[in-house]
Amino acid sequence: MFDLSVVAIALVPASGPFAVLRALRVLRVLRILTIVPSMRRVVGGLLAAIPGLSSIAVVLGLLFYVFAVIATNLFSADFPGWFGTLGRSLYTLFQVMTLESWSMGIVRPVMELHPFAWAFFIPFILLATFTMLNLFIGVIVSAMQSFTDADKVETIAAVEEAHGHIEADLHSEVRALLRQPRP
Repeated sequence: MFDLSVVAIALVPASGPFAVLRALRVLRVLRILTIVPSMRRVVGGLLAAIPGLSSIAVVLGLLFYVFAVIATNLFSADFPGWFGTLGRSLYTLFQVMTLESWSMGIVRPVMELHPFAWAFFIPFILLATFTMLNLFIGVIVSAMQSFTDADKVETIAAVEEAHGHIEADLHSEVRALLRQPRP
């Protein structure tokens, strides 16, 4: 199906409104993911992790929403550029979660007017950054390990089955040799 899609995109005319679709031909590079076994395991592990990752994303979304509503109520009057609306609060909290200039760029200026703002930001950082993002990593690692273990079990079963066939063939050959008359 993937190859069919890439070929169909290649048939799109080079001019006109759909010419931009021809740039998607670069997706052919992604076929390497199915050729290299280690990459196939990584992709399989990531796909197996999707249910767990989506659950964590929902919890993280709820956490962001709660903290954004609180931040908007607490800081919007003094810092409308960062916390003036719910959307701005969500974006600012995302910046804080990534730890990108959170201390000098956001928290310290807020703490100049609200000295106890650290009581808001520190729990948010502990929950969002250190807990939730590490859960993402944990779910991905666990799914990759499970996928790798299942792949090993399949490989062992295939080797044992092949060994059983070889052993059966060997036994039948030995029996055939034993049945032959001796000179």
